[in-house]
Amino acid sequence: MSTVNTPESTERPEGVAPDESVAPEEGAASTDGADASDSGPSDAAEDGAPRSTDTSIYVRRSRVPALGFWVALAIAVPSLVALVISPFLDFTDAGGALGFVLLVAAFVGIPLAAIAAAVDSALQRRASRRRR
Repeated sequence: MSTVNTPESTERPEGVAPDESVAPEEGAASTDGADASDSGPSDAAEDGAPRSTDTSIYVRRSRVPALGFWVALAIAVPSLVALVISPFLDFTDAGGALGFVLLVAAFVGIPLAAIAAAVDSALQRRASRRRR
């Protein structure tokens, strides 16, 4: 078995036109006039089992959202609330409303995100102590 990424056969799937820009390998048999399905091994290994592929499967163990979700939520919710109530406040232009939304995000959302990070840190520490 070769570890080099080269095709082991010159057969093509049905309906695929040959690529004229690729020259045949040295020593490869010519398939002029021959049926392409008769030449070369299939996608199975020598013992008949399919070739193994490198596949990674990631399993999520819990349904609790990640810290990034809580931080984004802690900043986005106060910002959206400020955006909704800004027409009811006395702003002369859209710049004032935008400034209000940004101030709420900075002075309400960021402290809420810090609280979420502290809670997540405490929960992670408690879970790691239980595993010992």
